[in-house]
Amino acid sequence: MSEPHRTWGFRLSLLDLLVLAVAAPATWLLWPVVGPIAGCVPLAVGHFFLFCNVFRITRWKELLWAAVCLVNVAAWAAADALSWPGILAVQTPLTVLLLWSETRTARYHGAWARRLNPRLEDYLAGRI
Repeated sequence: MSEPHRTWGFRLSLLDLLVLAVAAPATWLLWPVVGPIAGCVPLAVGHFFLFCNVFRITRWKELLWAAVCLVNVAAWAAADALSWPGILAVQTPLTVLLLWSETRTARYHGAWARRLNPRLEDYLAGRI
């Protein structure tokens, strides 16, 4: 079997646009029903887009972010003190750290990869 053709840069599909377009009204409609927990919709959708379409980070970093997010939101909810500033105070530094670390790897192939990754051609050729 041949390896799939590797690509680089920002990517966007019609499905991506549809999901992004549905997230905002879904949050707005859910908020009166479930309260502030509805904020998880834009948090998850926005980060998924950022991680998968803009920076295209590795799977383990996505999963690490998701696990921390689940624990973070659950802890605030369990304390009956759901606070989006508090949740974002934990998630934002983790997001920045993961994005920064990904852009420093030889396999980085997201947005601005031509500028940020001197080994991009090796990645695209499958040598990395």
